[in-house]
Amino acid sequence: MRYRIEYADGRCCNFANSRKDLIEWLKLLKDETISDIRKVYKNGVTDSVKETYEKYIK
Repeated sequence: MRYRIEYADGRCCNFANSRKDLIEWLKLLKDETISDIRKVYKNGVTDSVKETYEKYIK
């Protein structure tokens, strides 16, 4: 599963290719204000999963 991490008021984003990569990115971006985390499906549809990963953001 692929994830898109949006930060800096939506001006910047990073992609993570797995849940493990996502958690590593969240640790690296701890000084940034993350506006959203979206799960990207193969057909291009995205869902917000920020609530699920709130504990890793703080």
